[in-house]
Amino acid sequence: MLNLRLPTIETDQFILRPIQVEDAKDMFEYAGDAENLQFVWFPRHSGPESSKKSIEDFFLTRVDRGIPEAYCVVIKPEMKMIGTVDVHTVRFGDVGEIGYIINKRYWNRGIVSEAVQILISVMFHHCGFSRIEIQHNAENIGSGRVIEKAGFIKEGTYRKRKYEPELGHRSDYHFYAINLDDKIVEERYSKEHYENTIRTKIRP
Repeated sequence: MLNLRLPTIETDQFILRPIQVEDAKDMFEYAGDAENLQFVWFPRHSGPESSKKSIEDFFLTRVDRGIPEAYCVVIKPEMKMIGTVDVHTVRFGDVGEIGYIINKRYWNRGIVSEAVQILISVMFHHCGFSRIEIQHNAENIGSGRVIEKAGFIKEGTYRKRKYEPELGHRSDYHFYAINLDDKIVEERYSKEHYENTIRTKIRP
């Protein structure tokens, strides 16, 4: 059975903690920005109240739906919520699909890469997942780099999977995964690594 409650983790750059309603204003800063939403699957938010409703209806209902709490990224030292990195779908009991979005003001700083790699360790060794999946729009080269840097193995491409309003056409999506028994887990995401590295960053 999965552990759906997540620990708060602090690194030199940011804090990962479960999202809360009070994050709505910061969420709207990126969720209401068309450039930020070019490759995501949710519609543009119309205002902070729209973001608040999204948090209440989509994020805070996760545990009740058998999905782990959603992590948000709180940048230091501003202590501003700048995005989410989370499990949004659970299949077959122990397979989780993850996604992420970050405020464009904080792109290209290695924040997403670090957060995704922490999430992978938490999913395997705290939550109890056996497989982690992720996909990205084939035109989103930056996201592809984050995924490959994390050690995900490409398993295929969904051709013309989704119509992208911001792009005006249907896009291909590349699909990746890491299994608990993959070599990359032993090399970079082992139980020992989680205990000696990730757990030391957990805040009380």
